[in-house]
Amino acid sequence: MDRYTKGFVIASVIYLALASGLGLWMGMGDAPGWARFGHVHFNLLGFMAMMVYGVGYFVLPRFNARELRWPGWVGLHFWISNVGLVGMVAAYPAESPAAFGLFSGLSVLGVVLFAVNIAATLLAPAPQEAAPQGSSPAEPPVPEIGPDTRVGAILSRWPEAAEVFVRHGFQGLADPEHREQVKGLPITVAMACQRHGVDVAILLAELRRVVGAAPASAGPAVGPEDVIGDVLARYPSTEAVFRRYYGSGCFSCPGQKTETIRQSALIHNVDLDRLLEDLNRSV
Repeated sequence: MDRYTKGFVIASVIYLALASGLGLWMGMGDAPGWARFGHVHFNLLGFMAMMVYGVGYFVLPRFNARELRWPGWVGLHFWISNVGLVGMVAAYPAESPAAFGLFSGLSVLGVVLFAVNIAATLLAPAPQEAAPQGSSPAEPPVPEIGPDTRVGAILSRWPEAAEVFVRHGFQGLADPEHREQVKGLPITVAMACQRHGVDVAILLAELRRVVGAAPASAGPAVGPEDVIGDVLARYPSTEAVFRRYYGSGCFSCPGQKTETIRQSALIHNVDLDRLLEDLNRSV
């Protein structure tokens, strides 16, 4: 959380304590008339609203894989809301209607800033949705096979590839039971070829010809749109990086099967470029 998002949460707890104190005072029977007004508004505009502001600014954009539309408004909203609320309570009762109206207006302005900022954030199209007008739908990418592709991933996607492996000396893959075991192992084509003394370039060329795949691109092994679960399956060494950034809870979370690196970085408030750099260095 940044300073103002966290500030909203801290202010919320403080207002809850103030409202509770005023409630206790009222229960004792000798509280002045403004105490009821302060009790109600410290609970509603203080505790409840401030908590909604803080949690909403942090959670809603990230859970929708968006950046907050106007992050500079958050600090302005923080001061406007707090000054407005404290000023309203201090100016009550209406012996100073002009001051009370001013502070009330600030409180309303704070609500408007939050509503507009969050609405503009959630209604904004995702980057992949903002396609140029008149453009034709993109063709599905040609699947790629390279030295770092898992043997299990190839066998799962192209069962006919087992015959290619067998012809090149991987006799164990002729057994269906053994093939099923290999599908779950993190063994890449390069690792398998080194172990069996097979020329990796010749094997890859025949695999690509048989299954219709393209050579793997020379880009980074892990990209922002890769799904966490797929990255962990392909490159087990990345587990240490994810554990360092997200903790052990990442490995029991069902979201790793569908959540991309970019989405996880947004949700956990992690620098995406730094995370990708560490992941690819690990690979």
